[in-house]
Amino acid sequence: MVLKAELREKTGTAVSRQARAEGKIPAILYGGKVENTPLFINRRDFEAILKEDGANAVFDIEYDGKKQKVLIKDFTKGAIKNEFYNVDLQAITANQKLQVEVPLILVNTETIKEGVVEQVLNSLLVETTPDNIPGSIEVDVTGLEIGSNKLVSDIEVPQEVSVLEDPEKTIVTIGVPTEEPAPETGEEEAEPEVIGEEDKADEDSKEN
Repeated sequence: MVLKAELREKTGTAVSRQARAEGKIPAILYGGKVENTPLFINRRDFEAILKEDGANAVFDIEYDGKKQKVLIKDFTKGAIKNEFYNVDLQAITANQKLQVEVPLILVNTETIKEGVVEQVLNSLLVETTPDNIPGSIEVDVTGLEIGSNKLVSDIEVPQEVSVLEDPEKTIVTIGVPTEEPAPETGEEEAEPEVIGEEDKADEDSKEN
């Protein structure tokens, strides 16, 4: 996929705000022999790339008559507003070895009938070439029971991918379900009131 960009001649908060209002995202291109280059990229095109290839997407970017292969290194997005504030693009080559964090996705969690599925590790640090970066790595939890787990060494990755994590690091474990205690009111239970006893005692004292 090719993403067209334009040079960002001016910088600053006001310029970036105006660009976002026009459907553009401020970006910076850097890495290798490429000088730091401020750019504007189209928001819809960038979102399409994220949706199709994920946060580790590799694609070509065209700007100022040039074409460069890039990796999405980082981006900042508003927590409340669905708005990108900036994007970092790393210039790369086709055979360059890259270290990236790949999301770990648990599959077949519905087969765990007893116990609580607890994911300890959400991503895996790997090294590979740009065209071999996985969008995600699946971790099958079928057959796990309470007290059992899966380690980094238990998962399979493509031959072209090298895992850089500790093999003994836990990815997912099956814990014991905990029962929630009944809420405490902090007040002692009131003794039931016996209706009529006080009135009867008053009547007996009058008769005497």
